[in-house]
Amino acid sequence: MRQERTYTMTFLEKIKPHLISNDFLIQETVLNALHDFPNVPEEWTVELLKEAFNNKEKQTSILIFVENQTINEESIKILIENIPKMDQSKVHLALNLVARIDPELALKNREPLKNYIRMDMWPLYELVVNGTEEEVYTEYGETLNDLERAASYQHDLYIKAKKLAACIVKNGWITEDEIDLVLKDELKEQWFSFNGILTIYMIGLLKLEKYIPLLASLLIRDDDILLEEVATALIGFQSDEVVKQAVPYLRQSESIIFAASVVENIKSDLSVQVLREAYHNAEKLDDQDILIEALCHQLSIKALPEISDHMKKEYYFGLVDIEQTVYGYYSILGQQHPDIELWKQAVMESELHFRNDSNQKNLQQSVPVRKENKVGRNDPCPCGSGKKYKKCCG
Repeated sequence: MRQERTYTMTFLEKIKPHLISNDFLIQETVLNALHDFPNVPEEWTVELLKEAFNNKEKQTSILIFVENQTINEESIKILIENIPKMDQSKVHLALNLVARIDPELALKNREPLKNYIRMDMWPLYELVVNGTEEEVYTEYGETLNDLERAASYQHDLYIKAKKLAACIVKNGWITEDEIDLVLKDELKEQWFSFNGILTIYMIGLLKLEKYIPLLASLLIRDDDILLEEVATALIGFQSDEVVKQAVPYLRQSESIIFAASVVENIKSDLSVQVLREAYHNAEKLDDQDILIEALCHQLSIKALPEISDHMKKEYYFGLVDIEQTVYGYYSILGQQHPDIELWKQAVMESELHFRNDSNQKNLQQSVPVRKENKVGRNDPCPCGSGKKYKKCCG
């Protein structure tokens, strides 16, 4: 475990000098590398939010990519101060962060937040902070029923259920025996119910290591909401045992996206080793791209041979913005490559081409700006599912 913690510190130390980068492409690499990583220091989130409101060109990307990071009291103050000044087309990105504030902290800051949190949410916050076990479970059961009866996926209801589930875990109102019973029933079915999916979420919160093999076995499932919770739970362990269990799923195209996301976000020498091995075993170019992206986000010099060789291949389009990712990797590690400026130029031309096609303004700017209506592979899917684009319609 000490080795894993040391590797994590090394990863963060490599990132830190580039956390606020003037180079748009390096900034995007940093944000991607941190997006699903659970150990981002809270002060980094504060720093990134300040940058988002000081630099409008970066605002969209930063507000999207800090969504999984902890919003503390200082971050709340930054949001409250700046939301009134925002372009209306981007306010929803800040409100998404406000919605993720811990209910207890939200109640503590209720007066300044009252204009940014829906009125119907405050009773929920009161319930999860002050409610009894019976009251919380009653509301939880009703919310699960509403989710199951809905004709389509209801993201707001799902977030409500997660807040109730987190309350149940925090108060110790669920046992491992109860979890075992739920999973026993769920595993008999082709599709997990919302009760089963949220039980996976609870396992992640509880850090119950005995479930690691079972969670890894779910990586082959064809249910993206379930897979998001499975991946988040596995990443949360920050354990090489998770890496070992994920290896078989790195070798299958059907499970590689989520399996690579898991291993990518567990920062250890073993993660780098298994990603390199998986790359050499992968036959499809799209699968290789995904593994190279995961290796780049490990920021390990050991992956340099695979990354360098991969960039010799020729193709026109893939699931990963490979030139941008590799450019960021080389730049952050301070490595030289004869094509590094060509990669940068290719990405910039792609951005400018997009803006021309979209009739965007400010075409004379020298630095490309990722516009709100361009969907990046890690951006929220425009279909409204709440999942990443590359794991949904992408």
